[in-house]
Amino acid sequence: MAEQISVIGTVILMMIVDFKQMAVEFKKFFGLDSTQNFPALSIAENKLCQADAHFEFTVIADADWNCRDSIQAYYRHCANRHEICIKESVYERARNGDRSALYSIAHEISHWGLFNYFKINLGVQEFEQLDPFSKAVFMNIHENMADLLTSLLVFSEEEFLHSQGAGDFDFSSCMSKDQISLVLFYCQNHEKLAENFMKKFAPQIVAQKKQSELQRRIS
Repeated sequence: MAEQISVIGTVILMMIVDFKQMAVEFKKFFGLDSTQNFPALSIAENKLCQADAHFEFTVIADADWNCRDSIQAYYRHCANRHEICIKESVYERARNGDRSALYSIAHEISHWGLFNYFKINLGVQEFEQLDPFSKAVFMNIHENMADLLTSLLVFSEEEFLHSQGAGDFDFSSCMSKDQISLVLFYCQNHEKLAENFMKKFAPQIVAQKKQSELQRRIS
């Protein structure tokens, strides 16, 4: 149920948030233009340390890796510590240019960006006070947002829209089927989603605000 609700929440966010522009803005933050490749390893090792005094990039030996094998890296957000941890074997693959390993690092950079640059978070204290179901919904939505942002940082929209062609890059080496479907849905429908929001929801929100203001004045 939490996953289903988070999908609905993500689609609503797609109507409000321009993830394509978000990716462009985030690239600019690192001194990149919209057409440049996203050098995830260099950003994690150098630029994030310069941009964030609380940031740490930690390589953990495979023998000490306490996460399940499918997790290659993770982001940990605390009040005074913003840390990307990566499995040593994955780090070595990234150094050798492996796209899947580099995508994993870029994904964790996206988490850093959502929390620290775009300020899309509840705050650590508020998050810890949530009930388990609400936490699961929030975390799933945050993962979906990170997937969208990462994909638009690392790949072009055209690559996704033409990903079915013979000889094209196999996105499944970096992403699950659900993640690929999410990004494809956004790339195919983001203009329509934004248009529908402006036509249907924005006027309702404005009307509700006016009604609330009127009630406040009357009271």
